[in-house]
Amino acid sequence: MTTKILIVDDESKNLGVLNNCLYQAGFEVLVAEDGEMALKLSNYNKPDLILLDIVMPDMDGFEVCRRLKQNEAIKNTPIIFLTAKTDIINKVKGLEMSAVDYITKPFQTEEVVARVEKHLTIANLRQQLEAKNAQLQDSVYHLESLANLGKTISETQDITQMMDKIMQVALAVFKCDRAWLLYPCDPNATSWCVPIETTMPEYPGANILNTNIPMQPAIAEIMQNALSKNGPIAFGPEHEHKVPYDIGEQFAVQSQLNQVIYPKIGKPWLFGIHQCSHARVWNENELKLFQEFGQQIGVSLGFSISVEELHRGQEYLSRKSYHNFIGASTPMQKIYQTIDNTSNSEASILISGETGTGKELCAEAIHKESNRADQPFIIFDCATVPNDLMESQLFGHVRGAFTNAIKDRQGAALRADGGTLFLDEIGEIPLNLQSTLLRFIQTKTFHQVGSDEVKQVDIRLICASNRNLSEEVKAGRFREDLYFRINHIEINLPTLRERESDILLLAKFFLFKFAKQEQKTFQSFSPKSEQILLDYKWPGNVRELRNIVHNLVILNKGKVITAEMLETKIDDKNTSPSIESNQPLELAENHVDVISDNHLRSFKEIEQDIIFTAIKFCEGNITQTAKLLGIGKATIFSKLKQYKLENKLL
Repeated sequence: MTTKILIVDDESKNLGVLNNCLYQAGFEVLVAEDGEMALKLSNYNKPDLILLDIVMPDMDGFEVCRRLKQNEAIKNTPIIFLTAKTDIINKVKGLEMSAVDYITKPFQTEEVVARVEKHLTIANLRQQLEAKNAQLQDSVYHLESLANLGKTISETQDITQMMDKIMQVALAVFKCDRAWLLYPCDPNATSWCVPIETTMPEYPGANILNTNIPMQPAIAEIMQNALSKNGPIAFGPEHEHKVPYDIGEQFAVQSQLNQVIYPKIGKPWLFGIHQCSHARVWNENELKLFQEFGQQIGVSLGFSISVEELHRGQEYLSRKSYHNFIGASTPMQKIYQTIDNTSNSEASILISGETGTGKELCAEAIHKESNRADQPFIIFDCATVPNDLMESQLFGHVRGAFTNAIKDRQGAALRADGGTLFLDEIGEIPLNLQSTLLRFIQTKTFHQVGSDEVKQVDIRLICASNRNLSEEVKAGRFREDLYFRINHIEINLPTLRERESDILLLAKFFLFKFAKQEQKTFQSFSPKSEQILLDYKWPGNVRELRNIVHNLVILNKGKVITAEMLETKIDDKNTSPSIESNQPLELAENHVDVISDNHLRSFKEIEQDIIFTAIKFCEGNITQTAKLLGIGKATIFSKLKQYKLENKLL
């Protein structure tokens, strides 16, 4: 294509000279003798460069330049000013008007041609750079859009929520008016359904969401076309395919994109977007991005569900209970789903979470969901077994292995053979036994205490701890290799604070359970008492809620738990030290005397009093007592036995 040069000058001599030299240089030349003619020519014949005289009658070059720059089509066209004046002020003004150069009359034709070619080259390079920048921006937007889609898919395991969010992302990325998924994409089906749709408020659909619609010829034709092509199909006035009249009328569609998404099983789906506000021409970049959207949706979701399976999935993913768990909140739905996904794996599972969150219930649920459900589920509480007996109780011993070993005894590992071994509070296992446990986990073999015979078992291992084991590793209290061996999969149970919507559900469950158990008439909580339950922080989690409700049922009568009944228990709890506190235990009025009758008491007496008083202060909660005193649960149980304090606590 020939390059066009527009010359604007009121002197015919200058026009002739410039026209002749530029024509000979191979340019197509347009001439204008005044500003008005220059503006008209520019509208109909977009020049590639303009040579513009400054001093002209009626409209000077500066005004012509200003108006040319207001024209969107030619605002970036390079302008070179021509003038006989040489003062600096005019040159500065010209450059401020966004002119690219300034040629002083009388001029040399060689100079004019050289400067024209120079600025045309610069303009071409600028256009190429802008095109590359635009292409780069499209690529960045392309990648960001796909990354946003991937993030959206990973944020939830709820299939319905996931697809709904994907449609919202499609709506935003393609700047369209509607995004939808149709099922089944089968032109021979008797009906079809749109289970997922997101539409701009000003363009409502036909209110057919999740409704079976009889198959129409227009829909069948769209499906047939989509199935026959490996990629998206664009519909619109400027495209080969036109939007069927019935579809355009029913859904106010002027342009649309469709593509088929194939699930792993079952019939395909149809993914589409609509433009309702105007007739849109879909470019190649949009078609490519739309195709990749469909591919990522198909890969990530699998789309291995039918509409019926979708509804079943909705019910499945909104369970209010799961084995012995009670809870319908989103955090608990994720826990249920994680258990479903991991139950049949042989990988070791570490269950973490605060005291009272239900770690044992979680381990039991994993076992019951596994293919070992009909085999033993053995619980070994590492916190309640004295250190010197732990190896014997875990792996067993033979007769005569130590004093009082009067007969052979099977340990927890052997009793769990074929089933599941649950090591609760594994953080309490002493370092000297951790290496033995590591070898057992690696080989599934062990020696009973006092025996050289190698025993082998087939077990699924689940561990739990309310301690942060990674911090225990850093502190040197837990072996790093053992930590990684038991932590193939970690399930972190949410606190009751994180599942606030479950508080009333749990409270009512416990109320009905204990009312029946204690033969009481309680049926509900008053609105004020419900608010108290919701406002309380529950440092002891579900276990604390259970104990409070049980206590209320035992100590009160009536059909309704009132705020007055509950306030006493909650107030008492609020004055108790937090189990998360790092502050030393303050026993207030229940202080322990070091001196009695002017004599210094023995350490044994003081220690007995401290442990006894602390347990009473924590209302019998050994875990909380151990945390507040900064010692292990096993130590407390050992001291209770040593000082014969068990009966005093009953």
